[in-house]
Amino acid sequence: NRMEDAPEGKWLAENSWKYGFILRYPPDRVDITGIQYEPWHFRYVGLPHSAIMYQQNLVLEQYLDLLQQKKDIDTTVDGHDYHIRYYDATSVETIYVPSQGNYDISGDNKKGIIVTARK
Repeated sequence: NRMEDAPEGKWLAENSWKYGFILRYPPDRVDITGIQYEPWHFRYVGLPHSAIMYQQNLVLEQYLDLLQQKKDIDTTVDGHDYHIRYYDATSVETIYVPSQGNYDISGDNKKGIIVTARK
């Protein structure tokens, strides 16, 4: 069986976002990603990012563009509130993080820094 036809492959495609993973190169976004469909290629982006991408049907390139454009996104996943903040690392000198609670800092592999705080 091909992965996209196997029960496990179908389950991954439908549920991986719940665990922070995305299908990196879906069949309907080749024009955006520049990569042919790869049903085995999952990437960990973490929650809540995977949930937002799933809910809005975005690939990573589109999601990073959305973050760069909006700068701030608030969302709730599984009863947890998150605040996501995008910083342009080429122009910002100070990155703000919460004084309490959990947060992650990650790069976007371009020029941005993303702070994800769980409230």
